[in-house]
Amino acid sequence: MGNSRLAASCHLRGDSSSQPATVGANGILGRIEGQYVSTAIRQLPPAATATQEHLDVEIDAGADGRVRFFAERKTARHHRHSHYYWSVYRAEPVGSNDTL
Repeated sequence: MGNSRLAASCHLRGDSSSQPATVGANGILGRIEGQYVSTAIRQLPPAATATQEHLDVEIDAGADGRVRFFAERKTARHHRHSHYYWSVYRAEPVGSNDTL
């Protein structure tokens, strides 16, 4: 139906991890596996007690090498209750030839 077959056969730059990442506000975050993002978030202090709104952390991200993740403290509100959490918004390679 519609253009479903056409869209399925199109390949955009950055679809493969072998292709260079496209320049953007989130760096190489789109090609990093979720398990490494989760590991980076676990290394940050608890969001509920953190005093800073933005933090960064470096970890080894498998095939992508050493990566610096940038996280922002966010708030989810439900009626009178608030929940604080970290959201990763950017990743950059550390000490590599990979350009953003």
